[in-house]
Amino acid sequence: MSLYLRRLLAEFVDREHEMERFCRMLDDPEAFVFVVWGPGGVGKSSLQAKMIHEVANRSLVKSEVIWSETRNHDLMAITRKVRDDLGPKPFEAFTELINFFTVPRHELNVTLHGQPTIAVAEGASFADARVGDIGGVIIKDVMIQEPWRDLQTSESERRARLTDAFLDGAAAALAERTAVIFFDATEKMSAETEKWVWGELLPAVCDGRMGRAKFVLCGRKAPEIDRLLRGAIEVAELNPLSRDYILAYLGRRGVEEKDRESVADMLMLATEGNLFKLAALVDGYLKLRESRAG
Repeated sequence: MSLYLRRLLAEFVDREHEMERFCRMLDDPEAFVFVVWGPGGVGKSSLQAKMIHEVANRSLVKSEVIWSETRNHDLMAITRKVRDDLGPKPFEAFTELINFFTVPRHELNVTLHGQPTIAVAEGASFADARVGDIGGVIIKDVMIQEPWRDLQTSESERRARLTDAFLDGAAAALAERTAVIFFDATEKMSAETEKWVWGELLPAVCDGRMGRAKFVLCGRKAPEIDRLLRGAIEVAELNPLSRDYILAYLGRRGVEEKDRESVADMLMLATEGNLFKLAALVDGYLKLRESRAG
């Protein structure tokens, strides 16, 4: 376990209710999707770290797709990442299809016109010498221009075929085991990717077409869920920490008990329960206390 993950787990407070809901989803064979959302700094990363730790404790398969300013995953990137994490063998048909759409292949046939046979040093006699490559055909810099095959298929047809092949592969991979797939920073999805995730992927997952797959989506934006899916998707909004949980957090960070009440009041005013701001201020407070003690 990384130092970063250990710290997140050690400082985890308040989200026991959300963890209970997550564990119920893992135990329920008919529950597939859990969405966690809230503004930046309220503890989504800490909660997700706790979820990942729970997945590891249960020896379940895990896959993570994380959006960032430099990693804007689309349909192909998402499905390839999940395939690689679950194991490529059940996805052979999907891999063949995605290669068909993205990898151009050319077969080159060369016809030589002119003399039907080429005689090299016919009838020659050599002494104390050897004959190397005297004759041959060299083809160099063949400039072939051909449209990629995925451009010859409509975008909607390509997306549908790739999605179906991916779901079939996942169903085979997860027929006897459970995998938890985490999507993090989903507010950074492109509009096209978001449309595919909510319009095609998750409805199919909720119908059981992806085997025993469970999805957790974390982001800053409230999801717009189709009314037909609302009963199948768990949604948790994370709110800022209350004063009681700030006190619990200070205890975990090693703030002396005699100072916690006054420090909690100041932090509540300064952070309004935002865990990211709270952690930064407590870091500063502990560093200042340490320097004064020194």
